[in-house]
Amino acid sequence: MADEATPTKGKGSGEESLLSQPNADAQGQLTAAVDELLDQLQSKFDNISKEMFGKLDDMTRRLDELEASLTASGNDSANATPTK
Repeated sequence: MADEATPTKGKGSGEESLLSQPNADAQGQLTAAVDELLDQLQSKFDNISKEMFGKLDDMTRRLDELEASLTASGNDSANATPTK
């Protein structure tokens, strides 16, 4: 029973390489999964950034139009007001 718990030199190196192989595969799979997740997050972040910048540009355009409209309205009412 003690012999089973402690591998011999010849047997131990072979078992060690067999045990490290699944670890390397698992590590590779984990790395691939993390890379895929990071790519997905980057893609979602890029899409949200584009959407937000588009909405900000639209808001800027609408505010500029509102400002121009208010300025024109203010100029028209100033010219139409009779003087005393």
